[in-house]
Amino acid sequence: MAVLVAMILLGALGLGMLSWGLGVAALVSRKEPLSVCSLICCALALLLACTYFYGGVQCEDWSTLMDTAGAMLLSATVLTAVSLLLNGGALVRRYLGGKSG
Repeated sequence: MAVLVAMILLGALGLGMLSWGLGVAALVSRKEPLSVCSLICCALALLLACTYFYGGVQCEDWSTLMDTAGAMLLSATVLTAVSLLLNGGALVRRYLGGKSG
């Protein structure tokens, strides 16, 4: 069980970092598919975080959930905000920044 929890949490962390990396790449290169992939990675990272919480509820491990709820909310907020800012910046740069070249 601990290995599964570790894989879920590392997967969420990896997808979150990939989301930011793709957002930066979209901002630099002006390629729309990178923005879409970035937002998909962000959504999958948040889905894995929800899966972790669901597993805690199924095991009735209330103390773990109470200990980690604040940190998970903060990390989900930061992940979403940074992803939206990067992809919003890429969108603005792509459509209002003139022609790429």
